[in-house]
Amino acid sequence: MSYNRRKVLSALGRRGVVVMGEGGRHTLVRSDDGKRSSIPRHSELARGTVKGIVKQLGLDWETVKKDLA
Repeated sequence: MSYNRRKVLSALGRRGVVVMGEGGRHTLVRSDDGKRSSIPRHSELARGTVKGIVKQLGLDWETVKKDLA
């Protein structure tokens, strides 16, 4: 299963994640508590990739997953 990149960014934004900037091929993001991650610039992101990003940011996968459905 894959998720649309825009929906992922929107779901993370609802959890307080902000975009810090753009890298070469990734978007750099930061959570409220300062944890950082990068999101690849593909139109579709694999479930495992999104789950890893959510974990790096210290967010709960189940709540983010509900926003992605």
